[in-house]
Amino acid sequence: MGPVPRVHRLALGGALQATLALAGLGPASLAGCSSSAVGVDACKQVEAARCQAADACGVSLEPPYSTSGTDVDACIRYYDIACLHGLASGSDPGAAAVNACVAAIGDHPCAKGGPNLVLSPESDPKCAWLVPPAAPTPAEAGATNSEAGDATSE
Repeated sequence: MGPVPRVHRLALGGALQATLALAGLGPASLAGCSSSAVGVDACKQVEAARCQAADACGVSLEPPYSTSGTDVDACIRYYDIACLHGLASGSDPGAAAVNACVAAIGDHPCAKGGPNLVLSPESDPKCAWLVPPAAPTPAEAGATNSEAGDATSE
């Protein structure tokens, strides 16, 4: 079996792509910073829990390589910066929801026969808030735009 990619390395493709989207780290968002980020602390707490649980799930924390601290420390430092964009959902789930999600990751990060919460924390019901709301379909967007037009013409 080949090496398992590092937790934050996975963010560049595969299972953590959704998490990066949640954190607002799509290619367009890398162009600039904003002070309107929402859920920065929630993002940092969930990512720290994932970094800390990676070893128990056989998820390697290499690279990037760090010359100071542990691989877990380097992973957490990475997400301290990555999470500055906040959550893509645009809403902070609140302390209770964040604590429940972090506890789920800590309690059963990779339960036998269950989801690997290091790779996909949103697969646990306590972390379901990590899934951003679905984008409106073109028909829904058109209906919303035409309704707005109707309201202004009355």
